[in-house]
Amino acid sequence: MAEIKINRSVAEPVFNDFKSNTNDLDTTKPNLEFNQSTLDFIQKIEEIESTYSQTIRDYKDVLLKAESDAWSNIESFIQIEEAIGSNISKGSGR
Repeated sequence: MAEIKINRSVAEPVFNDFKSNTNDLDTTKPNLEFNQSTLDFIQKIEEIESTYSQTIRDYKDVLLKAESDAWSNIESFIQIEEAIGSNISKGSGR
């Protein structure tokens, strides 16, 4: 069976960068101002902007959840591999 090796010192910075870049995603609602326009147009633009802002916030939440889940799975994998390695080492010391 093929062996899967995960090097924490290689994987962790990648996940930290991903998390940092996702956290840097600007989800603040911009302040739209129109000098002259019809009320219907302004309302429609505000609706679009509100939907867009919510979509960006939801996207950021999904990215952070994916990063967290993936990193948690990698940490679990590393712990299991270390436990298996420890058990194998104990077994071969007989």
